[in-house]
Amino acid sequence: MNMAMILTSAVILMVFSFVIYSLIFTLQDAKFAFLNILRHKRRSFSTLFAITLGGVAIFLYGGFIDYAFWILQQQTVRTNIGHVQIYDKTYFSSSNKSKSIIENYQGLKAGILQDNELSKYIATIAGQLEFSGVVSQYEHQTSSYFSAFGLEPLPAVKLGSFDTLISGSDLSRIKNDEITLGSGLATSLNAGYADWVDMLTVNSHGGQGALSLKVRGVFSSGIKDYDDVALKIPLTTAQRLIDTDGVSKIVILLKDERHLAEFSRQLEKYINDHHLPLIVKDWKSLSLFYQQVEGLLSGIYFFIKLIVGLIVIFMISNTMTMNILERTREITTLRAMGLRPFHITRLFLLEGTFMGGIGAIFSLLIGFMLAGMINLQGIAMPPSPGQTQGYNAFIKTDNVELIWITLVLPILTASLATLLPALRASRLNIADAFKSAQG
Repeated sequence: MNMAMILTSAVILMVFSFVIYSLIFTLQDAKFAFLNILRHKRRSFSTLFAITLGGVAIFLYGGFIDYAFWILQQQTVRTNIGHVQIYDKTYFSSSNKSKSIIENYQGLKAGILQDNELSKYIATIAGQLEFSGVVSQYEHQTSSYFSAFGLEPLPAVKLGSFDTLISGSDLSRIKNDEITLGSGLATSLNAGYADWVDMLTVNSHGGQGALSLKVRGVFSSGIKDYDDVALKIPLTTAQRLIDTDGVSKIVILLKDERHLAEFSRQLEKYINDHHLPLIVKDWKSLSLFYQQVEGLLSGIYFFIKLIVGLIVIFMISNTMTMNILERTREITTLRAMGLRPFHITRLFLLEGTFMGGIGAIFSLLIGFMLAGMINLQGIAMPPSPGQTQGYNAFIKTDNVELIWITLVLPILTASLATLLPALRASRLNIADAFKSAQG
């Protein structure tokens, strides 16, 4: 929780404490403040409309942003990245990735799965071998650069679940001489289902490796740069081509992404306890694009909340100021009867807080209703930058933090907006106010 959330929660706690205290010990004041809202129906309605409109805007846009983050996260995680990846310590500092191989992959995988503190979080664990080279389709006299992923066929179905098959099928667990191509790479090679292609690469010992393989399928991830070079090949075939029994990285998909931090700590502890030359990376640290999009959308969302908050503050402040001018006789009468300035301030603060609370409840109810209507068909979105496929956006309504903000922000802004007019009302001079009211 960041400092802003802590301060906001502290202020809201103070407001709630003030309201609860008033309801318990000064119920008559709370009743009087609530009835004042009903007495000025027209002005109260316009203020409540502004509060509710702002709250609904925050709820809907926040839900839209949450869904955008979620879909981008799922697309990132399930494009053979997973939630957590394990690398050799030299992987990110070496330009020759074939020298940064994790040896004894099967033993390490078995050890992780046998550890009860780790295995309970894991949905899928798989090794991947990355290499690159040139692939050719001699029948059409075409060739292209490729970036290959040696994958275990069964786990790859889960880890690459966001990839869409255009033709053919996924990697086979039986036929090790068949591969799948990204749509852009297949177009460059003019290759399709059942065509044969020839791969040429450099193995882990510096020699050349060559292999003829059959195209089993063509897929699209929606990410153009990836699809233009991606080639998937069975892990055992990739290891034979590169002449190694290791992998470039180990990819782990969790059962519940909310346990990512805890799992990463446990995995790092396991690596340190066994003195393994490995490092752990989570999906977010590996996805620069996601970080940039998250920063951009979060900044926009912050300014929307700020603008809505300021509008609500000025609206309520103006309403309460007009109330003071219209109720000068009432305020001075109460003062003349012996009510202290603090008592007058409390009455106006209660009135503003009740208005904010009513607006918050309406915001949430209308927000859920509109979100349900939108989610019936979704919102057609164009492709994101660097992608080729659009998607249907929806409004996520299961975010506890979003619901909290939708409830808290109207109450907080209403309370802050009421503070200055309430202090001004409590400082009215009784004699001057009577003269003004009589005039």
